[in-house]
Amino acid sequence: MSENQPLIDDLIARFKLEYLLERAFRKLSTGESRKVMLIRALASEPDLLVLDEPFDGLDVDTLAMLQEYLSSLIETVPMVMVLNRFDEFPDFITHIAYMDHGRLQLTIDKQDAQAYDELYKLLHLKTTDLQVPDADPETAIPALNPEDPLVRLNGINIKYADKAIIEDLHWTINPGQHWQLSGPNGSGKTGLLSLITGDHPQCYVNDIFVFGFQRGSGESIWQIKQFIGYVSTALQWEYRVSISLRNVIISGFYDSIGLYSKYTDRQRDIADQWLAVLGMTDRADQPFNKLSYGDQRLLLIARAMVKHPPLLILDEPCLGLDDMNRQLVLSLIEKICADSETTVLYVNHHPEDKIRGIDQYLALEKPNSCQTQLPAPPGR
Repeated sequence: MSENQPLIDDLIARFKLEYLLERAFRKLSTGESRKVMLIRALASEPDLLVLDEPFDGLDVDTLAMLQEYLSSLIETVPMVMVLNRFDEFPDFITHIAYMDHGRLQLTIDKQDAQAYDELYKLLHLKTTDLQVPDADPETAIPALNPEDPLVRLNGINIKYADKAIIEDLHWTINPGQHWQLSGPNGSGKTGLLSLITGDHPQCYVNDIFVFGFQRGSGESIWQIKQFIGYVSTALQWEYRVSISLRNVIISGFYDSIGLYSKYTDRQRDIADQWLAVLGMTDRADQPFNKLSYGDQRLLLIARAMVKHPPLLILDEPCLGLDDMNRQLVLSLIEKICADSETTVLYVNHHPEDKIRGIDQYLALEKPNSCQTQLPAPPGR
């Protein structure tokens, strides 16, 4: 402990603890004990100051005082500050290290505006109390029988000429489950998805039950698609219209690329709630085609979810993204899994892109190999 009594007296006065000097430490409140420990650390005149959640439990006035005092030390005392929330970072912080599940994921210079903005969105998604917005009751999707599976594939086969892509695959997706579908290129992931969405020409030669319909019983493809939200790299390339971020999300109510219908106040409000979840409220009127590639992907996931479809298919949602944007997308999917009743089908071939909340796993292999259904690997 420092012998600099004037410094100790100054800190006691700043924290307004003069009246507690004769009280036993064990009889202090949580906030009072934190103040004492902060005084102890600051009075030691360290060569390196390490503060673990220094602002927790402090009242507003003390927090402001502490930030001002730490700012006065920054030129002479290096600091490492451990914080959970992005909005707690003091202005004088110059560098940020981001850790997740015990691993250092990245470090950035706060002056790097783009990296700082991406980290802000990531931590916003991970720490915000905002939940997935509700659906619009006026454009609600027809209710499904909760006793039926969303998808049931019985002995599925996909063949091109004499080449088998998928052989005798049985797969059931029940409401409330979240699935990860993986496999190498050529294992049939795209073909399997197109059987579910109704886009594959071999739908009618297979035993497929989706959203209450036995395929081939007179249902239309649009009756099937109304229950599905879909995001893929191909959709992103097709979505080349110059409309605002808000209107991109609203277009999900109409399953359109672009917005050509007059929307309701309720739909606008839901879109704005989604922008808040994404940390993009202040960008609502910016054009979609001016966004970064990763931000566009986040907007399209929100667009696909705006109607709360029973099944959300995310086909390689991290394809083409750098590490930071990949983590952003995975964090948004985690939030959807946790905060909605939509079943997520997450398609990828990178085993490291695991998502907390997904507990079912289907691994496709090359033709003439076995398909396996396993519990998902542990989350990130």
